[in-house]
Amino acid sequence: MTVRLFAPLVVLALLSACSEPLTLEPLAEGLSWARRAASPTALYESQGLAVGDTLYVFGGFYNSRIQATTKSYAFHAPTKRWRALRPLPEAVTHAGQAAYGDDIYLAGGFLGDHPGPPSNRVWIYDTKRDRWRRGPPLPQARGGGALVALGGTLHFFGGAVREGHRYRYDSPDHWTLDVKGGSTTWRRAAPLPRARNHLAGVALGGKLYAVGGQRLGDEVNRNLRLVHAYDPARDRWRRVADLPYPVGHIGASSFAHKGRLIVVGGTTQGRRRVASVVAYDPARDRWSHLTPLPEGRSSPVAGAIGGHLYVTTGMRGGPQATTWMGRFR
Repeated sequence: MTVRLFAPLVVLALLSACSEPLTLEPLAEGLSWARRAASPTALYESQGLAVGDTLYVFGGFYNSRIQATTKSYAFHAPTKRWRALRPLPEAVTHAGQAAYGDDIYLAGGFLGDHPGPPSNRVWIYDTKRDRWRRGPPLPQARGGGALVALGGTLHFFGGAVREGHRYRYDSPDHWTLDVKGGSTTWRRAAPLPRARNHLAGVALGGKLYAVGGQRLGDEVNRNLRLVHAYDPARDRWRRVADLPYPVGHIGASSFAHKGRLIVVGGTTQGRRRVASVVAYDPARDRWSHLTPLPEGRSSPVAGAIGGHLYVTTGMRGGPQATTWMGRFR
């Protein structure tokens, strides 16, 4: 959430007025969307991802006063049921998220109610024991950055530094942590070619992808179409095909599925809430459109489970609790 200089209720009214979804023509390969049980709490700007047969949702903002919660939930796809998890150790939004083994890592983010300060903390959730523990902190505090796990190494890149409502700068920094080897020290890697925040990070085919995002706190005019791919063997980024439209607020709704990179929802220019679902094929360096969501959503949580896509929570005129399942036709 990056709106500045407005009282909370005015903010919510403005968001509602700008919530028309962006949709484009789907390809013949489509999705049929069906509702599933709603999240126990309406949320947006949550952290989360799919691990195994479960979609995890951690924290987020829960009301028009832009207050953050520590509540966390898991949606078990086979039984179509939600359960409460052990709450986050602290209220945080805009953290990067990644899974390795039985653990889910949350790195950085903004602390507490909006506009909270950036954080360098790393929290690790044990999916088997329903427990949290601290991880090695980031070298510096960042909010709205991306976290990706690739080959036993965590990669954190991008994000912003903010003081109150004022964004000081976007960061191109890229740090790595060898979790497989038990390292407790983050190391520098090649920086992002273009600094930004509210971006997504995805691992696919042995490479990392930095997808979309926004510049500073401007989600009205400065959402980005940029996509960069990182080769860890060469420690080098290169630009690949741009997104079909500029979009940010996709950090928890972008993921790999069957050899493609999927981006669900987000925010585009004019602060419009995106309904579109797009897929990137790295072999062809090309984006395609899938059947859009029934409604636009900014900052939802999404992932793939059992060949289907699951999408929950997000912003559209206020926090939402809706959950959808997308089945490929």
